[in-house]
Amino acid sequence: MTAPVSLPTPTVASSARPRVTLTVWLADLTYTQQTISAETMPQAIADLATYAATKMDLAHPVRIFKYPEALAAALEADGPPDVIGFSHYIWNSQLSLVFAELIKRHFPRTTVVFGGPHYPLRRPEQNEFWHERLTGKVDFYIDGEGEPAFADLLRTLNDVDRTEIRGHIDGVHCLGDDGILHAPRPRLRIHDLSVVPSPYVAGLMDEFFDGKLVPTVQTNRGCPFKCTFCQEGTSYFQRVAKKHAEQIRDELHYIGRRMKPLVEAGAARNELLITDSNFGMYPDDHDTCRVIAECQQLYGWPRVVNVTTGKNQRDRVLSAVAQVPGAISLSGAVQSLDPDVLRRIARSNIDAGKLMDIALAASDAGAGTYSEVILALPGDSKAKHLGTLRQLVDAGFDRLNMFQLTLLPGSEMCTDSYRREHGLVTKWRVIPRCYGAYSVLGEEVRAAEVDEVCVTVPDMPYEDYRECRVMNLFLASLYNGGVFAVLLALLRAHGVSPMRWLELARSMDHGPTLTAVLKEFEAETDEQLWDDRTALLTHATEHIDQYIEGHLGNNLLYTYRTRIISEALQDTTDLAARACLAALREAGVGMGGGSLIEALVHEGAEYHRLTLSEIFRVDPPEVLRQTAGFNLALFLAAARRREDVRDLRRFRRAVEGVREFVLTLAQQRTLNTYLRQFGATPWGVGRLLTKVRLPDIVRQVRMSPGPGSAPAPAGTEPPQRDQR
Repeated sequence: MTAPVSLPTPTVASSARPRVTLTVWLADLTYTQQTISAETMPQAIADLATYAATKMDLAHPVRIFKYPEALAAALEADGPPDVIGFSHYIWNSQLSLVFAELIKRHFPRTTVVFGGPHYPLRRPEQNEFWHERLTGKVDFYIDGEGEPAFADLLRTLNDVDRTEIRGHIDGVHCLGDDGILHAPRPRLRIHDLSVVPSPYVAGLMDEFFDGKLVPTVQTNRGCPFKCTFCQEGTSYFQRVAKKHAEQIRDELHYIGRRMKPLVEAGAARNELLITDSNFGMYPDDHDTCRVIAECQQLYGWPRVVNVTTGKNQRDRVLSAVAQVPGAISLSGAVQSLDPDVLRRIARSNIDAGKLMDIALAASDAGAGTYSEVILALPGDSKAKHLGTLRQLVDAGFDRLNMFQLTLLPGSEMCTDSYRREHGLVTKWRVIPRCYGAYSVLGEEVRAAEVDEVCVTVPDMPYEDYRECRVMNLFLASLYNGGVFAVLLALLRAHGVSPMRWLELARSMDHGPTLTAVLKEFEAETDEQLWDDRTALLTHATEHIDQYIEGHLGNNLLYTYRTRIISEALQDTTDLAARACLAALREAGVGMGGGSLIEALVHEGAEYHRLTLSEIFRVDPPEVLRQTAGFNLALFLAAARRREDVRDLRRFRRAVEGVREFVLTLAQQRTLNTYLRQFGATPWGVGRLLTKVRLPDIVRQVRMSPGPGSAPAPAGTEPPQRDQR
C-alpha cells in the first residue's frame, strides 16, 4: 500500500512548475527477520517526496518503502519504477546495495540513486568507494542535503538521458563510463527547514503506523560542534536550520491522533524519536516541549521521548525537559573527559566540575540523566577511559551508555590522513540485528551490515581495550538503572566512589555461573572482530541463519547484561554485597559483629535481587517475599534528598515487616509489548533494556506487617498501590 503525496500550497503557479512523468520509489530499508533493526518511520526519505512535490507537478504519486518484503512484492507485482532512491546508512548499506544490484541486473533502464551519510568526505576515498562498492549498482549518489539535489536530479532525468548527466548538478555524484568520478560540490544547505512539508500531515506516513515503527520528527538540522567522529561535525553541517513552530505543532498532533488508539490497545511502543543533534539548546525547543506535553494530555502519547539533548546551554535544556517530566532523559554525552582526547576529536565539552550540578539539577527537575562514553578514541588509554567513567558515576548520572569507536565513512575520523596521524588500528564486526535473507524476483538475496571499530590506539593496546570492555559490562550490569541503589546510596554516604566498588567486584572471586558468563563475554569479544571486511561479509552471508537465530552477531553489552541479571543474578547479588563491604572497610568504615551496616548491605542486596527476579517471564510470575528489618524506601528517599544517611538507626524498623514483590498488570503489558517485538531471548531482552528504563519494569514493592505484628506506622514505608 502506498499513500499519495498531498501537494502543499505551491509558492508559484502550477503552470510555472515542470511536470515530471517519471515513476519514483523511495526506500529506507530495514532488516526484519530477527527483529526490526531500524524501527523508525521513514520520515527522512518521505521528506524528499514532499519537497519534490513543491518544485514540480508529479504525474505519479511517490511510493515509500520501509520493509524489504514490501519492496520485493512491489517489484514483482508492479514492475520497476523509472527512478528508485535508497537511503544509505551504516545499518542498511549492504541491504540497499543487494536490492540495487538486483534491480540493475533485471531492469537496467531503472535509475538507482543513493543518498545518506555513509559516503566518504574526500575525493580519493570517494573514488575508491565507488569502485569497490557502488559500480554497476548505483547511478547517482546525493552528497550532502538530499531534498534540493534530488529534486534537481528528478527534473533533469525527466528531460534527458541519465548518461548525459555528468557533474552538471551540484550534490549529484556519478561514475563515468571511463571510470572517472564526477563529484561536484554539495548543494547549499536549506536555510529554513519549513520549506520541507511534513510527510505526516501530507498523509504519506499513514501506512507506517503499524504498531511496529516509532514515529520520528526533526525540528532542526545541523550541529555547531565539530566532533571528528560524527558526520555532522563537518563544516557543511555547522549552521543549524530550524522548522517553524506551527509546523512542529501540526506534525506532533497529527502523530498523536494516529498513535492514540495503538497505545490504548497496547499495540505500539509509546515513544517518539526526535532526531535533532542538540535538543533543548535553543529557545524554540521550549515550545516543542509544551506541544509534547499537550499531546501527552490529549493522546496519552508519548510516554518516552528519545533524543540527544544539547551539549551547551544546560540551564535552557533543563528548563525545556522539565516541561515533560520523566519523558526525556538529560544526556551528558561527554565521550571522554580527558583534555588531550577532547582536543584530538575537536569536541567542545562542558567543564567536568559542573557535571555534578547538572546531574543533581536534572534529578530535581524529574528528569533522568545519562552520559555517553566512547572507548578507544584518539589519545585514549585504559586509565583515561576508566577515569572518565569514575567522574561520571561520581557526578551522579543514572546511566552510562558505553560505545566502541565506529569509523563512519562520512566523518573526518575515517579519512586516511586522520587514521595515520592518530595511529588508529581497526577491525570489522557484524552490526547487531542487521542481517537477513529475502526472496526478490525469484532469487534469494542475503545481506549483513558490518562496521569498522577502533580497537587499538598508541596508548591502549588490545589487552587494555578488552579489559575496558569487561569493566563496561560490570558498570552496565551493576550500576546502570540503579540496579543496587541501596548499596550505591550507602557507598556515596561514606564518600566511596561507585567506581571503586566496581573495580573491587571485578577483582574478587566470582560465583561459578557469573564466572562462566564473563568467560563467554571475553571470548565473544575476540571472536566478533575480524581483520578483513570482505572475509567477514562472506562469512556472515554464508551463515546468515545462525545470525538470525541469535547464535552470532549480538550486541555483547546488551546480551551479557541480560544474562548477568537473569542467569547469574544470585552470584551477582552476592558479589555486589561483598564488594560493597570491602569498599567500605577500605575507606575505614568500622563494622563490628552484627553491625547495622552489614545488615543493611545484605538486606539491600537481597531486596534488589528480588525486584529483578524473573521479571522477563511472559506469564504472570509469583509474588516474592522478604523480611524487612529496615525501611529501605525511607533510606533511599533521604539519600535522594542528599541527607546524611550514615546513622542507620533512624531507618531500622522497630518491628520487622514483610515485603512483597509483584509485577503489576501495567508492567506486564509493557513487557509483553516489547517482548513480542524483540523476543524473550537474552539478545531480545538486551534490546528491550535500551528502550525502557529498568526501574519501570522491576517488581514493585508493597509492605505487609509480619505475623502477629502491628501495621507499620503511616508514612514510613507505605504499600504501593497494586495496579493489577
